[in-house]
Amino acid sequence: MLPTRRHRRERRGDHPLASAPHDGRRLGRSTLNRRPEGLCVGAYAPVILSAPGAPRYRAVVGIDADTAASALVRTWENLIRAVPDGWVLREGGAIGGITGVRLPTLNGVWAERVDPDSSAVAALLDRVAVTGLPHCLQLRPGSRPALAELAATRGMSRQEQDDPLMVMEDPAMLGRAQHVAGLTIRQLGPDGAQLHASVAAAGFEAPREPFEQLVTPSVLRLPGVRCYLGEVGGHPVTTSVGVTIGAFVGIFNVATPPAHRGRGYGAAVTARAVADGLAAGAAWSWLQSSPSGYKVYQRLGFRTVEAWCTWISAA
Repeated sequence: MLPTRRHRRERRGDHPLASAPHDGRRLGRSTLNRRPEGLCVGAYAPVILSAPGAPRYRAVVGIDADTAASALVRTWENLIRAVPDGWVLREGGAIGGITGVRLPTLNGVWAERVDPDSSAVAALLDRVAVTGLPHCLQLRPGSRPALAELAATRGMSRQEQDDPLMVMEDPAMLGRAQHVAGLTIRQLGPDGAQLHASVAAAGFEAPREPFEQLVTPSVLRLPGVRCYLGEVGGHPVTTSVGVTIGAFVGIFNVATPPAHRGRGYGAAVTARAVADGLAAGAAWSWLQSSPSGYKVYQRLGFRTVEAWCTWISAA
Protein backbone atom coordinates (compact mmCIF):
# COMPACT_ATOMS: atom_id res chain seq x y z
CA MET A 1 0.00 0.00 0.00
CA LEU A 2 1.30 3.33 -0.86
CA PRO A 3 0.49 6.53 0.86
CA THR A 4 1.15 9.79 -0.93
CA ARG A 5 4.67 10.24 -2.27
CA ARG A 6 5.90 12.32 0.64
CA HIS A 7 5.07 9.39 2.95
CA ARG A 8 6.98 6.84 0.91
CA ARG A 9 10.11 6.99 3.03
CA GLU A 10 10.83 3.30 3.25
CA ARG A 11 11.15 0.74 0.55
CA ARG A 12 7.97 -0.87 -0.56
CA GLY A 13 6.88 -3.15 -3.23
CA ASP A 14 4.58 -0.75 -4.09
CA HIS A 15 0.91 0.28 -4.28
CA PRO A 16 -1.03 -0.07 -1.06
CA LEU A 17 -1.89 -3.54 -0.44
CA ALA A 18 -5.58 -3.66 -0.90
CA SER A 19 -6.41 -5.77 -3.85
CA ALA A 20 -4.45 -7.41 -6.49
CA PRO A 21 -5.69 -6.36 -9.89
CA HIS A 22 -6.57 -9.29 -11.89
CA ASP A 23 -9.22 -10.20 -14.38
CA GLY A 24 -11.59 -11.95 -12.03
CA ARG A 25 -9.61 -15.10 -11.44
CA ARG A 26 -8.96 -16.10 -7.86
CA LEU A 27 -5.63 -15.65 -6.19
CA GLY A 28 -4.05 -19.01 -6.48
CA ARG A 29 -1.12 -21.20 -7.30
CA SER A 30 0.46 -22.18 -10.55
CA THR A 31 2.72 -25.12 -11.20
CA LEU A 32 6.33 -24.97 -12.26
CA ASN A 33 5.44 -27.34 -15.07
CA ARG A 34 3.34 -24.69 -16.73
CA ARG A 35 5.13 -22.02 -18.75
CA PRO A 36 4.50 -18.72 -16.94
CA GLU A 37 3.01 -15.73 -18.73
CA GLY A 38 5.52 -13.24 -20.03
CA LEU A 39 8.52 -15.53 -20.12
CA CYS A 40 10.07 -15.59 -23.56
CA VAL A 41 11.77 -18.87 -22.78
CA GLY A 42 11.90 -21.13 -19.77
CA ALA A 43 11.02 -20.23 -16.20
CA TYR A 44 12.39 -20.33 -12.69
CA ALA A 45 13.57 -23.88 -12.18
CA PRO A 46 14.03 -25.40 -8.72
CA VAL A 47 17.61 -26.33 -7.88
CA ILE A 48 18.18 -28.60 -4.88
CA LEU A 49 20.96 -27.46 -2.60
CA SER A 50 23.18 -29.77 -0.58
CA ALA A 51 20.99 -29.32 2.49
CA PRO A 52 17.78 -31.38 2.23
CA GLY A 53 14.63 -29.30 1.95
CA ALA A 54 16.47 -26.10 0.94
CA PRO A 55 15.26 -25.29 -2.60
CA ARG A 56 16.31 -22.26 -4.53
CA TYR A 57 15.38 -20.94 -7.97
CA ARG A 58 17.41 -19.90 -10.97
CA ALA A 59 16.28 -17.42 -13.59
CA VAL A 60 16.38 -18.63 -17.16
CA VAL A 61 15.03 -15.45 -18.81
CA GLY A 62 13.45 -12.11 -18.00
CA ILE A 63 9.91 -10.73 -17.97
CA ASP A 64 8.78 -8.09 -20.46
CA ALA A 65 7.15 -4.77 -19.56
CA ASP A 66 3.71 -5.73 -20.90
CA THR A 67 3.60 -8.81 -18.69
CA ALA A 68 4.73 -6.86 -15.62
CA ALA A 69 2.11 -4.16 -16.28
CA SER A 70 -0.59 -6.79 -16.60
CA ALA A 71 0.49 -8.33 -13.29
CA LEU A 72 0.31 -4.95 -11.55
CA VAL A 73 -3.18 -4.26 -12.83
CA ARG A 74 -4.45 -7.77 -12.13
CA THR A 75 -3.15 -7.56 -8.59
CA TRP A 76 -4.82 -4.23 -7.91
CA GLU A 77 -8.04 -5.49 -9.42
CA ASN A 78 -8.16 -8.49 -7.13
CA LEU A 79 -7.21 -6.66 -3.95
CA ILE A 80 -9.62 -3.78 -4.45
CA ARG A 81 -12.47 -6.25 -4.73
CA ALA A 82 -11.55 -7.62 -1.32
CA VAL A 83 -11.81 -4.24 0.41
CA PRO A 84 -15.19 -3.45 1.99
CA ASP A 85 -17.09 -1.06 -0.31
CA GLY A 86 -14.32 -1.26 -2.90
CA TRP A 87 -15.15 -1.53 -6.59
CA VAL A 88 -13.18 -1.86 -9.79
CA LEU A 89 -14.05 -1.58 -13.50
CA ARG A 90 -12.07 -2.58 -16.58
CA GLU A 91 -12.40 -0.66 -19.84
CA GLY A 92 -10.30 0.00 -22.92
CA GLY A 93 -6.98 -1.22 -21.59
CA ALA A 94 -7.25 0.34 -18.13
CA ILE A 95 -8.95 -0.21 -14.80
CA GLY A 96 -10.63 2.27 -12.49
CA GLY A 97 -11.13 1.50 -8.83
CA ILE A 98 -12.02 2.85 -5.41
CA THR A 99 -10.85 1.56 -2.04
CA GLY A 100 -12.57 4.28 -0.03
CA VAL A 101 -9.33 5.31 1.66
CA ARG A 102 -8.63 9.03 1.47
CA LEU A 103 -5.23 8.72 -0.17
CA PRO A 104 -4.89 9.52 -3.89
CA THR A 105 -2.76 6.51 -4.80
CA LEU A 106 -5.42 4.16 -3.42
CA ASN A 107 -8.19 5.33 -5.76
CA GLY A 108 -7.96 6.06 -9.44
CA VAL A 109 -7.20 4.73 -12.89
CA TRP A 110 -4.31 2.47 -13.86
CA ALA A 111 -3.42 1.89 -17.52
CA GLU A 112 -2.63 -1.72 -18.35
CA ARG A 113 -1.78 -0.90 -21.97
CA VAL A 114 0.62 1.73 -23.25
CA ASP A 115 -2.18 3.05 -25.46
CA PRO A 116 -5.44 2.72 -23.49
CA ASP A 117 -8.53 4.16 -25.11
CA SER A 118 -8.72 7.85 -24.16
CA SER A 119 -12.51 7.92 -23.91
CA ALA A 120 -12.46 4.85 -21.67
CA VAL A 121 -9.87 6.45 -19.37
CA ALA A 122 -11.95 9.63 -19.24
CA ALA A 123 -15.08 7.66 -18.34
CA LEU A 124 -13.24 5.77 -15.60
CA LEU A 125 -11.84 9.01 -14.18
CA ASP A 126 -15.37 10.41 -14.15
CA ARG A 127 -16.61 7.40 -12.15
CA VAL A 128 -13.77 7.80 -9.67
CA ALA A 129 -13.95 11.59 -9.37
CA VAL A 130 -17.67 11.63 -8.60
CA THR A 131 -16.95 9.86 -5.30
CA GLY A 132 -15.12 12.97 -4.07
CA LEU A 133 -12.14 10.89 -2.98
CA PRO A 134 -8.58 11.97 -3.80
CA HIS A 135 -7.38 9.86 -6.70
CA CYS A 136 -4.65 9.26 -9.25
CA LEU A 137 -4.02 8.38 -12.87
CA GLN A 138 -1.06 6.11 -13.52
CA LEU A 139 0.22 5.83 -17.10
CA ARG A 140 2.88 3.69 -18.70
CA PRO A 141 5.79 5.35 -20.53
CA GLY A 142 5.01 6.08 -24.17
CA SER A 143 1.33 6.85 -23.55
CA ARG A 144 -0.34 9.28 -25.94
CA PRO A 145 -0.02 12.99 -25.05
CA ALA A 146 -3.81 13.16 -25.07
CA LEU A 147 -3.90 11.14 -21.85
CA ALA A 148 -1.60 13.58 -20.05
CA GLU A 149 -3.71 16.43 -21.39
CA LEU A 150 -6.80 14.67 -20.06
CA ALA A 151 -5.28 14.68 -16.56
CA ALA A 152 -4.11 18.28 -16.83
CA THR A 153 -7.53 19.57 -17.90
CA ARG A 154 -8.98 17.97 -14.77
CA GLY A 155 -6.59 19.89 -12.55
CA MET A 156 -4.46 16.84 -11.79
CA SER A 157 -0.75 17.42 -11.17
CA ARG A 158 2.04 15.15 -12.32
CA GLN A 159 4.38 13.86 -9.64
CA GLU A 160 8.02 14.78 -10.02
CA GLN A 161 9.35 11.24 -9.85
CA ASP A 162 8.06 8.29 -11.80
CA ASP A 163 7.45 4.91 -10.13
CA PRO A 164 9.81 2.13 -11.27
CA LEU A 165 8.04 -1.14 -12.09
CA MET A 166 10.56 -3.85 -11.23
CA VAL A 167 10.69 -7.60 -11.76
CA MET A 168 12.98 -10.17 -10.25
CA GLU A 169 15.41 -11.43 -12.85
CA ASP A 170 17.73 -13.48 -10.67
CA PRO A 171 16.45 -14.77 -7.32
CA ALA A 172 19.87 -16.08 -6.28
CA MET A 173 20.12 -13.57 -3.41
CA LEU A 174 16.87 -14.58 -1.70
CA GLY A 175 18.36 -17.13 0.65
CA ARG A 176 21.26 -14.99 1.84
CA ALA A 177 19.16 -11.85 2.24
CA GLN A 178 16.77 -13.52 4.67
CA HIS A 179 19.53 -14.29 7.16
CA VAL A 180 20.20 -11.18 9.24
CA ALA A 181 21.73 -11.52 12.69
CA GLY A 182 19.09 -11.37 15.40
CA LEU A 183 16.16 -11.05 12.98
CA THR A 184 13.27 -13.51 13.08
CA ILE A 185 10.59 -13.36 10.37
CA ARG A 186 7.18 -14.91 10.85
CA GLN A 187 4.00 -14.96 8.84
CA LEU A 188 1.03 -13.19 10.41
CA GLY A 189 -2.45 -14.64 10.35
CA PRO A 190 -5.63 -12.59 9.86
CA ASP A 191 -5.54 -11.60 13.53
CA GLY A 192 -2.18 -9.92 12.89
CA ALA A 193 -3.59 -7.25 10.58
CA GLN A 194 -3.46 -4.57 13.28
CA LEU A 195 0.16 -5.36 14.06
CA HIS A 196 1.08 -5.05 10.38
CA ALA A 197 -0.73 -1.71 10.19
CA SER A 198 1.14 -0.38 13.20
CA VAL A 199 4.60 -1.28 11.86
CA ALA A 200 3.77 -0.20 8.30
CA ALA A 201 2.50 3.19 9.47
CA ALA A 202 5.68 3.75 11.48
CA GLY A 203 7.79 2.68 8.51
CA PHE A 204 6.03 4.93 6.02
CA GLU A 205 5.80 7.70 8.64
CA ALA A 206 2.12 7.93 7.79
CA PRO A 207 -1.22 7.60 9.60
CA ARG A 208 -2.17 4.10 10.66
CA GLU A 209 -5.77 4.23 9.46
CA PRO A 210 -5.13 3.66 5.71
CA PHE A 211 -3.21 0.48 6.46
CA GLU A 212 -5.99 -0.74 8.74
CA GLN A 213 -8.55 -0.08 6.01
CA LEU A 214 -6.59 -1.92 3.34
CA VAL A 215 -4.87 -4.84 5.02
CA THR A 216 -7.87 -6.20 6.85
CA PRO A 217 -8.30 -9.67 8.35
CA SER A 218 -10.52 -10.57 5.39
CA VAL A 219 -7.79 -9.54 2.94
CA LEU A 220 -5.27 -11.69 4.82
CA ARG A 221 -7.63 -14.64 4.46
CA LEU A 222 -7.49 -14.48 0.66
CA PRO A 223 -5.67 -17.36 -1.02
CA GLY A 224 -2.17 -16.26 -1.99
CA VAL A 225 -1.99 -13.27 0.38
CA ARG A 226 0.78 -13.51 2.99
CA CYS A 227 1.77 -10.90 5.57
CA TYR A 228 5.11 -10.92 7.39
CA LEU A 229 6.58 -9.42 10.53
CA GLY A 230 10.28 -9.19 11.31
CA GLU A 231 11.30 -9.03 14.97
CA VAL A 232 14.52 -8.54 16.90
CA GLY A 233 14.38 -9.64 20.52
CA GLY A 234 10.60 -9.89 20.23
CA HIS A 235 10.32 -6.28 19.08
CA PRO A 236 8.73 -5.57 15.64
CA VAL A 237 11.22 -3.95 13.25
CA THR A 238 9.90 -4.53 9.72
CA THR A 239 6.93 -5.85 7.74
CA SER A 240 5.82 -6.74 4.21
CA VAL A 241 3.01 -8.36 2.23
CA GLY A 242 3.20 -10.77 -0.71
CA VAL A 243 0.32 -11.50 -3.08
CA THR A 244 0.62 -14.59 -5.28
CA ILE A 245 -1.63 -14.88 -8.32
CA GLY A 246 -0.86 -17.72 -10.67
CA ALA A 247 2.61 -17.26 -12.16
CA PHE A 248 3.66 -14.16 -10.22
CA VAL A 249 3.96 -12.73 -6.72
CA GLY A 250 3.55 -9.00 -6.06
CA ILE A 251 5.29 -7.32 -3.11
CA PHE A 252 3.62 -4.57 -1.08
CA ASN A 253 3.97 -2.52 2.08
CA VAL A 254 7.62 -3.20 2.77
CA ALA A 255 8.25 -0.88 5.71
CA THR A 256 10.89 -0.46 8.40
CA PRO A 257 10.56 2.24 11.08
CA PRO A 258 13.37 4.85 10.97
CA ALA A 259 15.14 3.60 14.10
CA HIS A 260 15.69 0.17 12.53
CA ARG A 261 16.75 1.05 9.00
CA GLY A 262 20.09 0.33 7.38
CA ARG A 263 20.43 -3.15 8.90
CA GLY A 264 19.04 -5.30 6.09
CA TYR A 265 15.64 -5.88 7.70
CA GLY A 266 13.61 -4.54 4.76
CA ALA A 267 15.58 -6.63 2.28
CA ALA A 268 15.11 -9.72 4.45
CA VAL A 269 11.34 -9.40 4.79
CA THR A 270 11.06 -8.70 1.03
CA ALA A 271 13.14 -11.77 0.22
CA ARG A 272 10.94 -13.91 2.46
CA ALA A 273 7.78 -12.75 0.69
CA VAL A 274 9.26 -13.48 -2.73
CA ALA A 275 10.67 -16.86 -1.69
CA ASP A 276 7.34 -18.02 -0.26
CA GLY A 277 5.55 -16.96 -3.45
CA LEU A 278 7.98 -18.94 -5.59
CA ALA A 279 7.70 -21.94 -3.29
CA ALA A 280 3.92 -21.77 -3.63
CA GLY A 281 4.17 -22.06 -7.42
CA ALA A 282 4.83 -18.57 -8.72
CA ALA A 283 7.60 -18.20 -11.31
CA TRP A 284 8.55 -14.53 -10.94
CA SER A 285 8.00 -11.46 -8.78
CA TRP A 286 7.21 -7.78 -9.30
CA LEU A 287 6.95 -4.58 -7.28
CA GLN A 288 6.85 -0.81 -7.64
CA SER A 289 9.70 0.85 -5.80
CA SER A 290 9.98 4.04 -3.83
CA PRO A 291 13.21 6.04 -4.30
CA SER A 292 14.52 4.96 -0.89
CA GLY A 293 14.09 1.28 -1.62
CA TYR A 294 15.34 1.19 -5.20
CA LYS A 295 18.95 0.14 -4.57
CA VAL A 296 17.83 -2.42 -1.99
CA TYR A 297 15.62 -4.10 -4.56
CA GLN A 298 18.36 -3.97 -7.16
CA ARG A 299 20.70 -5.82 -4.81
CA LEU A 300 18.02 -8.46 -4.29
CA GLY A 301 17.90 -9.11 -8.04
CA PHE A 302 15.04 -6.88 -9.18
CA ARG A 303 15.44 -4.87 -12.39
CA THR A 304 13.36 -2.02 -13.79
CA VAL A 305 11.29 -2.82 -16.87
CA GLU A 306 9.69 0.64 -17.09
CA ALA A 307 8.71 3.63 -14.94
CA TRP A 308 5.09 4.81 -14.62
CA CYS A 309 4.09 8.47 -14.35
CA THR A 310 1.50 9.42 -11.75
CA TRP A 311 -1.02 12.25 -11.84
CA ILE A 312 -2.73 13.27 -8.58
CA SER A 313 -6.11 14.97 -8.20
CA ALA A 314 -6.39 18.36 -6.57
CA ALA A 315 -9.04 17.13 -4.13
